[in-house]
Amino acid sequence: MFDVLITLSGLLQLRMFVGDTLEEEIYYNTPLAYLPDLEDPWYLDQYRKSEIIVCAGQGPWDEDMLADAYRLREILSAKDVPCWIDVWGHDVSHDWPWWRRQMPYFLHHLGL
Repeated sequence: MFDVLITLSGLLQLRMFVGDTLEEEIYYNTPLAYLPDLEDPWYLDQYRKSEIIVCAGQGPWDEDMLADAYRLREILSAKDVPCWIDVWGHDVSHDWPWWRRQMPYFLHHLGL
C-alpha cells in the first residue's frame, strides 16, 4: 500500500507490552516476528521496491529501539530487501524535539 516507510525510534516487537504471546493479531503487527517467515515473492518484491528508513538514537530509552533496528536490518538483508538504518548520537533523546528534526531530514532525503 505504501512505497515509503519511516520509523523514528520505534519498537518493532511488542514483547514489552504483551509478553511472549504471539496470537495472530500480535504476530502480524510485530515485524521482527513475521518478517523472518515471509517467503512470498510478491510481498518481498514490493518491499524491495520501497524506501525503508529506520532511525534510532543512542540516548536514554533508545536501547530497545536500536536493537530492533539492527535486527530488522539483519532480517531484511537476508531477504535482499534494502533499508537505511540511521543511528543518531548519544545526545538524541526519545522525544518529539528530535522527531521534529528527523522527519524533515528524511523527507528532504526522499525529495519530498
